[in-house]
Amino acid sequence: MKNLAVVLLAALLLSGCNEWFDRGQLENVGLILEGTIHDETWGQGAYLGLLNIKEEENVSVLFRENIVGSRSTDEVVEDFDRQGVNLIFGHGSKFGAYFNDLNEYYPDIHFVYFNGNNFGRNITSLQFEGYEMGYFAGVMAGETTETDHLGILAAFPNQPEVEGFFEGVKSVDRSLKVTIKYVNDWYDQQRAMMFFQQMVEQDVDVVYPAGDGFNVPIIHEASKLGIHAIGYINDQKEIDPDTVITSTVQDLENLYLDIAQKYDKNELPTGIMRIGFEDEFVYLGSYGDDVPVRVQDHVNELIEKYIETGQLPK
Repeated sequence: MKNLAVVLLAALLLSGCNEWFDRGQLENVGLILEGTIHDETWGQGAYLGLLNIKEEENVSVLFRENIVGSRSTDEVVEDFDRQGVNLIFGHGSKFGAYFNDLNEYYPDIHFVYFNGNNFGRNITSLQFEGYEMGYFAGVMAGETTETDHLGILAAFPNQPEVEGFFEGVKSVDRSLKVTIKYVNDWYDQQRAMMFFQQMVEQDVDVVYPAGDGFNVPIIHEASKLGIHAIGYINDQKEIDPDTVITSTVQDLENLYLDIAQKYDKNELPTGIMRIGFEDEFVYLGSYGDDVPVRVQDHVNELIEKYIETGQLPK
């Protein structure tokens, strides 16, 4: 009996060890945001991604909102470190410089942020390549307009999805007019709304509000005026199926989980990771109720050809 008890105890210990080693290197996860989780786009997507990690990986997660500047970021990172966080997401491009200044003090933490060129031994920059999804949304918008005048409300000049949208519209008909206004801020709703009203006065009937802080209010206003809109970050057809003809989607919820799982398996590279239309995290959202079937079929055909060849129409 003693020998049997020893064998059973050894088996239990080995089983426990296997469960321990199966956990991987992911411990707790932290999220730092410049804005809020209640913006219905960029911040909300990050928060849902964090909850997805918590549910699927069974780890503790922490987040801090409205963190601006290197000093505030440093304080949050220090707090996260005390609480056993070893994977930190900085949800924006500005966190790249902040992480680059402090990463050497936290060698056991991996830092992840978005759309920047700062990286180091334990820093990864996730760069969304949105040109293609913007292009296909532009094709749909160009096929949908009745006034031949479309508008883009961009946060900044360097957004690839905005460039793609413009070229997609022009691929339908070079004579279509596209007015572009730069808000120069992700969150300035007042300035974005002022530009939108100017576009309305100029007979724009399709608008692409490409800024996560002002996107939703613009869509609501467009809905009141009977103007079509393109959703941004999330699939926003549910806001108004008659207004939103499609959305340029960045699937943050599942991307966050994928990054956490890569880190857990020691497969997360440092440097720049490009996330493009060929990946499952960047795509065109569902089509609105006002989009003709012929237009849907045409865009679907273009997307299928791009997936097969990797080439956009010339």
